[in-house]
Amino acid sequence: MPAQSDEVVMWSIDGVIVPCVVRDGKAHGPVRVLENQLLQSFSSTSAANEAFANRRLLVSKYLSELEAFRLTCASGGKFGVFTNKDLVVDIDDFRELHAHVKSVLHQSTTAAAAAVSGGWVQVNNRSGHCAD
Repeated sequence: MPAQSDEVVMWSIDGVIVPCVVRDGKAHGPVRVLENQLLQSFSSTSAANEAFANRRLLVSKYLSELEAFRLTCASGGKFGVFTNKDLVVDIDDFRELHAHVKSVLHQSTTAAAAAVSGGWVQVNNRSGHCAD
């Protein structure tokens, strides 16, 4: 079993405060929070899929009951109750992945915007009839 400590630390990633447990001297963030608060905002385009495909996998581990309790308390229940069925990943590894995916998507979006030379906007063109 990994060495655990009583320590819970908070990391800020893109304005999201992520509670993390400390294992073997390294912060580990809850996968549920990282996915729901940070990764879900990325589109599921081919560029996003490619950004993830070219990276090594992150290794997740289950929380102990004590760690789950500490995360629940530290987050004030903001993310619901953590249990020993929740997973955590090394927060430094996640931050590296997150920065890489954001960078790839930004480059893809910038290139696509530069390639657009015209377009159109559709405004609500449905007509309605009001009865008097």
